[in-house]
Formats: sequence, structure tokens, C-alpha cells
Amino acid sequence: MTNSDEHDSGKDPARERAPEAEPTSSPKTKPPPVPGREYVPFEESNPYVRRTEATFVPQEPKIYVPPASDDEADDEDVVPAETWRLFIAIELPRALKREFIDLARSFRPREHERVRWIEQDAMHLTLKFLGDTPIDRVPDVKAALERAAISTGKFSIKVGRTGCFPSFRDPRICWVGLSGELRRLEQLQGRVEGGLVALGFDREDREFKPHVTVGRTRPGIRGRFAEDIGLSWRHAPLHSTGSVITVSAIALYRSYLGEKEEARYEQLANLELG
Repeated sequence: MTNSDEHDSGKDPARERAPEAEPTSSPKTKPPPVPGREYVPFEESNPYVRRTEATFVPQEPKIYVPPASDDEADDEDVVPAETWRLFIAIELPRALKREFIDLARSFRPREHERVRWIEQDAMHLTLKFLGDTPIDRVPDVKAALERAAISTGKFSIKVGRTGCFPSFRDPRICWVGLSGELRRLEQLQGRVEGGLVALGFDREDREFKPHVTVGRTRPGIRGRFAEDIGLSWRHAPLHSTGSVITVSAIALYRSYLGEKEEARYEQLANLELG
């Protein structure tokens, strides 16, 4: 019994089936090679035929160089400014500095050789060390020091006693301390510090301890040798203790190496107080 639906449609079910794929044509025979032409084993017109891989040609490795930033490009055109090594200090009486030098002569020869003694011209009461400073900033530094000097009146300090950093038992720096109107001295140093910090210079982290450096122990001097130096410096015959030093000005100094690699000091400005 046949399905009524098939009769009503009047269509042959066999014809509703999807047509079968036609058999592929038989592979074509390889054409004979043409003289002077390499045979290509596929037809360029057939997109489904697999191509051969490209031939690798070795080359020299390339180094990637990132493009220069705007800042780097600008830095190449900038010429480093010439700098001066600067510091601010209070000048000491020459007679007093000569006495400090004589203290070293009280040492025994072997102890004397273990200390690098400061030259007379290098003895100052340092208020602030600036370090390498561009020359074009020197006028601004002078102006800041002038303002600090004008706002501070003259005062006096006194010569104190000998001391060592960090201690007499482990001396690294041999110095002479000060006494007297130290509060006025600290105010002056604070005004100098504040004026230079306002110009962009770094603030000193260490507490200001007024002293005059006379000598530094040489590298490697430790133990008993260092203790002997500290003991000799503690009992050095400092006769000027209590002598008055009138502070009436501050000075801007430049330090540099001379022809014999020795430090030289040049006073760039002397600014009177008050």
C-alpha cells in the first residue's frame, strides 16, 4: 500500500534526493617539461591545490632600537653648565688658626703622621656646604646671603675645647668647639639655610654643630692607634680657650684643586652683618 501523500504530490521521491556528486575527473597526465622553465606541480587556476612553502633566506639579525623620547632628544643638545664648588663660612682670625696648627705639633711623630691636618687657609667655621653649583646661580646665592646677613646683627662667640667625631676613643675628625652666643650663631645659620633652600638647594639633614675642623684621621687608622690620637688631642695644649671671636660678616667661598692637586680657596663675597 502506497502513501497517499506521495500520490497527491505527483512527485517521484527518488527525484527529491540530493544529487550525487559527480565523479572527479581522472588526474591529468603530467605535461612534459618545457626547456628553460621549471615545472610547477599544481595548477594556478585551482585554489584548492596546496602550494609549496616559501624558501627561508637567512639574514643578519636586526637589533631593535626604540625611538628616542623627547627628553632624551633634548638632553643631547644640552651642554653641561660649568660649576663651582661653593660653601658659606665665617672667617677666623689668622692668629687663632696658627694656634690650632700648633696643636698638631704636640703630637708624637708617629701619631702626627696618622692624621691629615687641615691647612691654615682651609680653616673656617662652615655654615653650609653647597657643592658643585652652576656659575649662573652665583648671583642668586649672593643675594640670598645678603638678605640673611642684613637681618642678623653682629655678635661674638668664644673658643671652646678640643673634641672628636664620633668620640675620643674612635676619632675620625679632630676639632675645636665654640661657646658664647651660640643661639645667635644658630639663628644666622638658620637664615642662611632657609634662603638657600628657597633657591632649590638641599636642606642639611644633620644638626648644626658649630666647630672648626683641624684634622682627620687617615683611612685604616683604628683600634689602639686611633685611641692614642684621641687621647693626645684631648690633652692638646689649647691656650686660647675662652678667647672672643667677633662675628661681623659671612663669606662665600669657592674651593678647587690647584696645580699640585691641593685644595685652594677663593673668597667670592664678604657680606657684613646688620
